[in-house]
Amino acid sequence: MKPYYEEGGITIYHGDCEDVLPLLDPVDLVVTSPPYNMGLVPGGNGRGMYRPGASNKAGRFREGYDGGHSDALPQDEYDAWQREVISLCWGTIADDGAMFYNCRPRVEHGVLRLPLGLQFGLPLRQLIVWDRGTGIDVNLRNFCTRGEYIAFFAKPDFKLVDHAASGMGDVWRMGMEYTDFGHPAPFPIGLPTRALSASGAALVLDPFMGSGTTLRAAKDLGRRAIGIDNNERYCEIAAKRLAQEVLAI
Repeated sequence: MKPYYEEGGITIYHGDCEDVLPLLDPVDLVVTSPPYNMGLVPGGNGRGMYRPGASNKAGRFREGYDGGHSDALPQDEYDAWQREVISLCWGTIADDGAMFYNCRPRVEHGVLRLPLGLQFGLPLRQLIVWDRGTGIDVNLRNFCTRGEYIAFFAKPDFKLVDHAASGMGDVWRMGMEYTDFGHPAPFPIGLPTRALSASGAALVLDPFMGSGTTLRAAKDLGRRAIGIDNNERYCEIAAKRLAQEVLAI
C-alpha cells in the first residue's frame, strides 16, 4: 500500500487498519485510543441505546467522526471489531514488544460496563488508570467518570527500560487534551510520550491515528512511527502537525 505521508521515519497510511495491519513489518510498540462507540447513549426507558442529542455530553459523536466511522455500532459488533483489531496489532508486535490500548468504562442503565468486559482476547499484563483530573456527568446516580483505562499487553520478552520507568506506577495523572486539532477526541501527547519513554521502542504504531498525537510524540523523541486512519482529513491534520518543528521533551 502506498503511504499517504512518509518523511523522517514517520509513515501515514490512509485506509482501514484491518486492511493495512497485515501488510506491516514488525513494530516495537502499539499505542492507540480507538473510537469508544460513544455515538450511542443509554435512553430514558432503562433499556435502549440512542443517538445523543446535540446538547448531550456525547453529542459531538452523534454524527460520528466527520462523516467516517459512525461510532454507533451495536455493542456486540463493536466488541468483535475491537478484538479483531487488537489481535491484528498483536500479530505485528515483535517478541519483545508491547501494546498500550486506551479505553473507557461506562455506566449504562445504572450498571457499569467495562471495556470489552476486560476480555480482550489477549493476556492482559496490567491495567493502568489514566487519571484525567476532571469529568462531567449529567445525573446524581453515580460518580462522574474521571478515569480511563490503558490496557497494557506485553510479549513475554518485554521489559521496561529501567526502574525509574517502573516507578511511574499504574496511575498516570495527566489532564485531557483541550487543543483543537480538528478531531473530536484527541488524547494528551503525554500519554504516548510516557509509553514510548518507558519502553525504549524504536518503532511505534497507532492503528487509530486520528490527529496524529502518537506520531507527534514519536517525532519529538526521535523515534520512528506508523499511523493509520480511514479518514483522509485526519491524515492531513496529522501530516501538518508533523511538519512543525520538533518540540522539546
